[in-house]
Amino acid sequence: MLIEICANSYQSAINAQEASAQRIELCSELSVGGITPSYGLLKQVIKELKIPVFVLIRPRSGNFYYADSEFEIMKHDIQACKDLG
Repeated sequence: MLIEICANSYQSAINAQEASAQRIELCSELSVGGITPSYGLLKQVIKELKIPVFVLIRPRSGNFYYADSEFEIMKHDIQACKDLG
């Protein structure tokens, strides 16, 4: 069984790895269901962790009906994540 931990901070990502998680899903603002983490957080976590990092792409809390402008934001976030590896 693969163990994936949802991490919402640098420290929670480190803790997940130290607790033998096999990968993490990185996000911010878990209290609202999770949103895309900041570029800085993503860059630091990828730099430090040895396990795979998956990223939640969600531009805002609330429903999942997105305007065209929000889809454009999501596309930019996805590209930034791909550029980081």
